[in-house]
Amino acid sequence: MFENEKNPADLKDNIHTILHGNNTEKEKIKGQFFYVADTPKFMKELGLIGDYFNVRYGVITRHQKKDEDHSLTEKNWIDLCGRIAEPFAIVIHGKNRYRLFTDIQVNERNLVVCVEVKKVRKHLDVNAISTVFGYRNRPISGKILYKSKKATPEQAALLDEPDALSLPPDRGPGC
Repeated sequence: MFENEKNPADLKDNIHTILHGNNTEKEKIKGQFFYVADTPKFMKELGLIGDYFNVRYGVITRHQKKDEDHSLTEKNWIDLCGRIAEPFAIVIHGKNRYRLFTDIQVNERNLVVCVEVKKVRKHLDVNAISTVFGYRNRPISGKILYKSKKATPEQAALLDEPDALSLPPDRGPGC
């Protein structure tokens, strides 16, 4: 296992310990960065310059504590590693900061996930991960940099409605 930011260990190999390990196991990896996925060429062409995405241990544990309604399982985190490179939208969220919107299967439903990233040196750090309803009363802010031609009508609606992310759960895209 790599223990530094330049050569992070793979998240897929460590997510079980992060979520289910005992305190001794967790202490060994606490504070580490984990490789998530390579940055696709199309993202680099849009300005998300970085060789890969990584995520710090604390980002994952912070998500698990704040979003119990949409807690992500080990399988969900592994799926997210693949989905981060296939967002249906990318929004500029400040200087060298972006929000990537993608979806994953949770309990046989699509759940929209927002992955906030920032460019740091030669990679993109995942700063925060939120499910769509984690944005209650916070409209999407920032310029839409990318919208996938494969976006579903529900996904496109999230970008077209100024307050779409505050939809009540019975009207949301995961329902």
